Order: sequence, then structure tokens, then C-alpha cells
Amino acid sequence: MGKRAYISGFLARAFFPGVLLCCASLSLAASPGTTSANFLKIPVAAVPTGLGEAYTAMVGPDSILYNPAGLGLLSYNSFSGTHNQYFRGVTQEYAAASYRAPFGTIGLGFSSLSSGKIDAYDKNDMPVGRTSTSHQLWLLSYSQSWPHFNDDIGMLDPMLISPSWTNVYPVKRYRPKAFRLALGVSVRRISETLDRYSAETYACDFGALLVLPHHFHLGVSALNLGGKQKFVRESYSLPGELRFGLAKDLHSRNNTMVFTLASDLIKYSDNSIFSATGLEADILKMFQVRIGYKTQKDSGSHLSGGIGMNFDRLSDKTSFIHGARLDYSYMDYGALGATSRIGVQFIW
Repeated sequence: MGKRAYISGFLARAFFPGVLLCCASLSLAASPGTTSANFLKIPVAAVPTGLGEAYTAMVGPDSILYNPAGLGLLSYNSFSGTHNQYFRGVTQEYAAASYRAPFGTIGLGFSSLSSGKIDAYDKNDMPVGRTSTSHQLWLLSYSQSWPHFNDDIGMLDPMLISPSWTNVYPVKRYRPKAFRLALGVSVRRISETLDRYSAETYACDFGALLVLPHHFHLGVSALNLGGKQKFVRESYSLPGELRFGLAKDLHSRNNTMVFTLASDLIKYSDNSIFSATGLEADILKMFQVRIGYKTQKDSGSHLSGGIGMNFDRLSDKTSFIHGARLDYSYMDYGALGATSRIGVQFIW
């Protein structure tokens, strides 16, 4: 057995038992309504939102939110940003960037939810002015894939589900292998402020992603592990999250259209298991249409959709930026109304 195969086999044997332990701990962790920092459950990135958040087995800059192992299969540097117009003046901002190096992929992410100004009342329901709340998440990730070849950095791996970029080419000397395995870990810093009170804590994410022949992806991740938030006297655990996902693409003749189907099973520590399913249709590697559906009870956000446009055909192939895209996603919250997200992505 070669050195690379030995290392990947050892890491897989060491990693997956840990994920199974996370499964057991999440299944017993908390009761409904007893977790803190629940803003972490609000979808923010435009592309995953359009797919109903079925993103655990997908590969892209937004993998930092759902499965850090996905970053380890990115062969190029990337940026993703989204603005979310939420309810009644509440806004959400998100940005993430990844850098591919020979030793692995480093990712950095940030998300912020702001309430704007809201009316404040005392214990006798008398108005006392206005106040505000803020909620922030910082992410630092590291991931690597096996086997990996440093000569292929900046090129597409033909084993992966094909992205819509047209200025990034497949590797010139393709080295066929039976699999790709990626492992990833993230550290999260979570902080919230309510008027003059604040709370802060740290948590970890772990993820694995296995790629099999014919563009078949399998992913598993455990998010928001560890840490408690304490406001005044009460302390509550974070909403731990366990995700299992698969993804596969189907190509039409001459690749005029590419359909990507993704499906996830999701378990929060304070809620029952539910599924998410998403479908993307890519047309001429320029236009994308997405639809997603979640079975989560009592969330009011079952149906979502989105569109995207890839502008890299309009750019110079020798420019620093190899690709740019604009995405829009829509999520229905039933009686509360709908929310809209506008996002951009760049690769170089």
C-alpha cells in the first residue's frame, strides 16, 4: 500500500468513528426551545438556499457553512458573498473566501444578522425608547483531499460534479483514481448582543466528503459542536447539527444542459430529523435555475428557488479573475412572507 493510500485510510478510520459519536451526542443533546444562537439555523448563502440547503455533498465556497471538507476539493481560490433581506428590516450579510495551497485549503467566513432599531419596553409594558440586537459568526477552516496533486491546482478534477465555470479547464494529465476523499475542520466564534447584554462562545465543525466514479458525491458533517452561551445567569448549548448528503449530476447531449440533484438528511440537537432536496439545471454553462424543498416541521420555510448567471464567458481568459457570477434565491416562509437573497461569487 502506498504512503498516500495509507494516510487517507488512517484518517478515514480515525474520523468516521468520531462522527458516529457526534450522532449519538446530538440525538440526546437538547429539547426543543432550549438552545442558544438559533440565528445559525437561518440560511444565508444564495446558492445553497435556492437548493433548499441540500449542500452537504456539494463542492463550492459555501461548503464552509455546511461541510468544511468540500473546500478541500476546490482546486482554485474563491469568494462568495450574499445579502439577505429578511423580515421587517432585519438584514443578514455573509462573506466567505477560500485559498488553495499545496498543503490544503484555508477558508475564512463571516455572517452577521442585524435587527435594526426596535421598540423597547419595561416590565410594565411601558415604552423606554429603542434598542437593537446583533448576531455574528466567524469561521476559520482547514481541509485537504486525498489523493491530491499540486500540479493540478487551478484546474478542474474530472471526477467531481462539473461546475458552470468555463475558464477553468480540466487537468491536462488526468490521473484516474477510484475515489477522492476530503476531510475538513472549522472553528466557529459565535457572539450575540441584546441591548447592553452580550454573550460569546466557540464551537467546532467536522466534515468528510467521498467522491466515487461517475460524479457521485457522499458527504457527512457535524456542526456547532461544543460551547455554551450565557446571557445574565442562564446558559444554553448551541444548536448542534448533523448532516448526511449525496449529490449527482446528469449531462445532456453535448453538455447543453447539466442537471444536479442533491439530497440531505439533517438533525438538529433540539429538533427531529428532516430532509432537504434540491435540483439545479445549468443551461449552456451560463444560466442556472434552482429549486429546493425541506420537510422541516414548524419552520414555515419549505419551498425555495433561485436563478443564477455566469459572466465568465464575457471575461478575458488571461485575466486574474477567472470567473464571476450573480445569484438570486427566494425562500417562502408561509404566513410570514418571503425572503430574498442576492449573492455573488468570484474565482481566481
